[in-house]
Amino acid sequence: MLIWAAGVLLSMSPLERSAFAAGADVPALVDDIRQSVLQADRSKTMDERLAAYNDGHEHWMSLSALAADGLPEAKAALSELQDDGINGDILTIGALSASLSQLESKMDDPDARVALRTSVEELTESLTTPSLKVSALSSYARQLAGDHDAAAGLLQRAIDASTQISDLDEKNAALNNIAQVAASVEPEIGSTIVNRTIAGMWPARMRGYARYDVALRLLDKETIGGKKVKEADAGAILAAAKSSLKAGKLEAALLWALAIDPEAAEKRADAVNDVLTAALKANAVNLLPIFATSLADRSDQEDLIIRIVKDRIDANRLVDATAMTANMEAGPGLVEIDFTLASELNDRGLSAMAKEQYQRALAMTKSLNGDEKQAALVSALRSSTDLKLLDEAKGLADELGGERDASNALGNLAKAFADAGDVKEAEALLPRIALVKDQEQALSGIGRAKAKSGDVDDAVKIAERIGDAEDKGRVQSEIARAWARNGQVDDALGLASSIAEPQYKVEALLRVAKEISGKAGGEGKVVDQVVAYVGKIDDSHERDQRLLDIVDYFSKAGQIDRAKQMAEKISDEKLKAKAVGRIASRAALSGDASSAVAYFQASKAATDEGLAADVMIAASADPNYVKQAVLGAAKIQDTMLRVRTFRAIAEAQLRQLDRLGFGSGKGQPSDFKHWVQKASAAASGSPAATSAALLSDGRMQLRKGSPGAGDFATYGYPDLSKGADTIRAMLPLPVPGHVALTLGNLSPYLGKFVEDIQDGSTSLSYAARAQGMLFPRIIVVQSGTYTLGSLADQLDSVSGMRLVERQGDIITLRAPILVGEGASLILSGEEASTYRLSATAGAFVIVAGKLYIQDTTVTSWDEQLQQPRHSDKDKRTIFRPFIVAWSNSETYIGGSILDSLGYAAPKSFGLSFSAGPKWASETKEDTRRPTGIVVDNYFHNFEYGFYSYEADDISLVGNEYDDNVLYAIDPHDRSRRLLIALNTAHDTIIKHGIIISRNVDDSWKVGNVAFHNNGSGLMLDRSSVGNLIYGNTAFENKQDGLTFFESACNLAFNNAFFDNGRSGIRVRNSWDVAIHDNRITNNKLEAIGGYISNVTLVQTDHKRDLAIDPYVPLTTFAAVDNVISANGNGIKVAGVSGITLAGNQFVNQQGRLLGGDARPFEGHMLRLAGQTDVAISSTCRPQRPPADICTFRDAGLIGRDDPLFFDSKGPGTCTEQRGSVQFGAFHGKKDDT
Repeated sequence: MLIWAAGVLLSMSPLERSAFAAGADVPALVDDIRQSVLQADRSKTMDERLAAYNDGHEHWMSLSALAADGLPEAKAALSELQDDGINGDILTIGALSASLSQLESKMDDPDARVALRTSVEELTESLTTPSLKVSALSSYARQLAGDHDAAAGLLQRAIDASTQISDLDEKNAALNNIAQVAASVEPEIGSTIVNRTIAGMWPARMRGYARYDVALRLLDKETIGGKKVKEADAGAILAAAKSSLKAGKLEAALLWALAIDPEAAEKRADAVNDVLTAALKANAVNLLPIFATSLADRSDQEDLIIRIVKDRIDANRLVDATAMTANMEAGPGLVEIDFTLASELNDRGLSAMAKEQYQRALAMTKSLNGDEKQAALVSALRSSTDLKLLDEAKGLADELGGERDASNALGNLAKAFADAGDVKEAEALLPRIALVKDQEQALSGIGRAKAKSGDVDDAVKIAERIGDAEDKGRVQSEIARAWARNGQVDDALGLASSIAEPQYKVEALLRVAKEISGKAGGEGKVVDQVVAYVGKIDDSHERDQRLLDIVDYFSKAGQIDRAKQMAEKISDEKLKAKAVGRIASRAALSGDASSAVAYFQASKAATDEGLAADVMIAASADPNYVKQAVLGAAKIQDTMLRVRTFRAIAEAQLRQLDRLGFGSGKGQPSDFKHWVQKASAAASGSPAATSAALLSDGRMQLRKGSPGAGDFATYGYPDLSKGADTIRAMLPLPVPGHVALTLGNLSPYLGKFVEDIQDGSTSLSYAARAQGMLFPRIIVVQSGTYTLGSLADQLDSVSGMRLVERQGDIITLRAPILVGEGASLILSGEEASTYRLSATAGAFVIVAGKLYIQDTTVTSWDEQLQQPRHSDKDKRTIFRPFIVAWSNSETYIGGSILDSLGYAAPKSFGLSFSAGPKWASETKEDTRRPTGIVVDNYFHNFEYGFYSYEADDISLVGNEYDDNVLYAIDPHDRSRRLLIALNTAHDTIIKHGIIISRNVDDSWKVGNVAFHNNGSGLMLDRSSVGNLIYGNTAFENKQDGLTFFESACNLAFNNAFFDNGRSGIRVRNSWDVAIHDNRITNNKLEAIGGYISNVTLVQTDHKRDLAIDPYVPLTTFAAVDNVISANGNGIKVAGVSGITLAGNQFVNQQGRLLGGDARPFEGHMLRLAGQTDVAISSTCRPQRPPADICTFRDAGLIGRDDPLFFDSKGPGTCTEQRGSVQFGAFHGKKDDT
């Protein structure tokens, strides 16, 4: 009614309001308001009180509307009332207080309660004073404490309202009130609402007292010695805490510790620290936010936080460590911790986070003075040196006053300059280094740098200044090598022999031996001297280490037998195993992989997976052993070691196959956007002239041909060097923003997942069932950068279920989560080892902003079975969590295990990059396609290991795909410039390893390994053009090594396809395909098969939609310089319009060299081998398809034989030309592929 009355007045036209104002009796309104207040005070019943306040509020709203319209009398009246202590908020609070009292008395009248709750909501929203709004919301929440979700929502609104309170004392009081109410709503020590509320209080003293008040409330029914806890002696409460701790009840112990009066600061701190010790030992990370806000004394609290930070650093959980610093006040303590964290973050490769942490500390340093600033500068100097910010470190060094405390930091800086080759800057710092040990460390770096640069005389002088044997030995070893290189062998030997430290003595002598190798037996004498010296070392550990150095020397020198002899002398079994592994690796690299692996596997070292991985990597350099190496690597149980091993083998195989010298590539995928224009401008050459047929059978003819291979070195592929370290370096530092819960059906980003799928359910319906509501809540990260674990303290429970829960090293997500545009979400091994996406609760991840997954495990989780939800051919439609990245998103995943995600529903395949949702693509300007980097991960049992739809510039590098259901990698629908490189795809259950399908263009498949897939190893499908297939290896796949279906204009260069169940390479309805320099061996059918087919007759599970996937029954290809050996047949064609053959080597072929339509020309091809290239073409030359675009042809790389294969006036595709090979193939038997 109140809102209605004001609304009626505000809805009037200006003329109507003017008329109302003219007729309004302002004094009467004022009198009514005063009378309402008096009537409320005199009221005997709550109904009368509520009616009085409602009347007063209604009159106030009317008077306010008149004042807003500029009526002077109304403005004056409002001012007068306010001077008397009457205003809108006071009247509203009165009405609210009465309404809440009535709400409590109307428990048995549902209709009355609904009306009252509606009124309370309206009144609360009309409050303009933030502190009053907080109080109202808190009181309302207290009334609804039995309805957890409703009360929690009110308290969250109260927390949000508190951010508008500017006065610190007023804000602390408001937050403390929320915390106390929250303790009634969630009567547990781990209440997320309490934690979130107290974290917003400042300074430490206020938080400590708030924790005390909450503890007393939670222990309200407990007594100690017959006294209420608040009245009990601190010593007695401390004893209760110790008793609970002894019983292993961590939370109870902490609750008792927090119930100690903050005035008894020492006892409280002792109790809390005792519990913290146990909590850290038990990895009870869910309690850390409580510890961080537990003590009222600032110094005690900072000491406790520093303990947590150091523990998290030692546990390699730096995200936790950085989060803890948010609870510290700015000052020297926080500065030191921040600089320490910056160095630790950088040491772990988290360079972006390190720089952000460093800059924050540096900004605080500038605000300090005196001794505090000097101490901070020393920390800054140390950290900047660690971050390799040497120029900045030099500037900080210049700011230092006293330098004795900075001696170590200055020494490290000098050494860093020397290591970077800047000897001048290093030497300039020497006079400022106060302590001898620090100065000698710096001198050691300077001496080595001078010796390496050829300034040996100065290096000798520096060595003489160093007393420490280790520092001196480093320099002397470098000098000995320099002298040996300069021919001063006697001087080098004399110096090396004089070195006191065994490590550097052996290093120096072996360096000299290497430099003089091959010179009149001098090397052998030196090595014998080393062996004799090492044999006399008394310390067994030192002796074994130096024997390992000798093993390394002999192995690298190819003296494998002597290396084995040295290895046998090592007494420590672990070091001996390492020696055996190194010997086997070097032997394998020398070319005898089989013997090397046999030697390794016969030793005890074979049980060490790390050493086994090194041996397999080395063995894979032998082209004849790559299959065994891959299968050997597949047996490694350590998942991430296996991923790294597979990548290293793929890299080794690519080096073997890389006959064009592309190496590790260059640039980013997006850099290739304009390659075709540049290449086309530089293209030279013209189509070959049509020569007379040398032979014809009436349907096919053989002519002299030209493969027309242009300069392929002008092309290439993007940089392959991206790895897990790339993702680590990108990870941002978490920054608070805004996180909320909202109804899932209201989010436009989830519209796709509200659509019905096969069984009538939706992806969102699983969350609805788990939450017990029609429209489930989803988590929305609206802004800021959050870790998933940090949301555990940001979100309330829903239906008694924690949506994000952290238990030890495991974080569980139990709701869909949306990362909004401009927001970022991090899942990091620096926070948790495992993130479980609850399949039971219907969790999944939607990305419209940025997602980072780094060095951790992300898995589906069936909470009933307590295991990942595995899928297979028969379980594909069962819901499993998934990740989908929409337009404008960026997704970065590195060094992680991703397990059992995705199911057979749109966009829900596991990891999907997709343009959309539809409304965004259609209505938003400057919409960017999704992109990202996915490197060095393990994808296990996904529906699709990777899927894309209209995505651009994604790098998939160095991943392992294992046991995925439909496909391992399947980019789709108009995705562009995808780098798919150095991945290993194996054991796909239903179909192919690596497929690109439906207009996936201008992309690269480079250096991948595919084996044991149920379909083909590699495939291009449905008009995917302009792609380079380079340096890949595919073997023992059930179908082909490489398949081209309806995909023209592609290059297959320098690949290895062997032991596949069908063809090495199969080309269907695809033209302008260049097949060069491939090794195609021992495939069951032909090495290369080309044909046309009526795909509407293809026997598959789904009928082809020709509107979406049109095709042209036309095939041409060039097979050039391939090695074709021991396949069922060599090259077999049916219905092709033309093939060019040049320089192919046929070795040990049991079947026909040429088969199908080309069979009549086999003998002539052999006769002409080495004399000329040949083209075999149909006598019916088809037209080149209209609007046919081929970047490689435009760039002059392929297509020289076009006049032999195509005729602009020809009869279409020739498939209706009776008697043509095209007609026979197109209308022949059904295609079963």
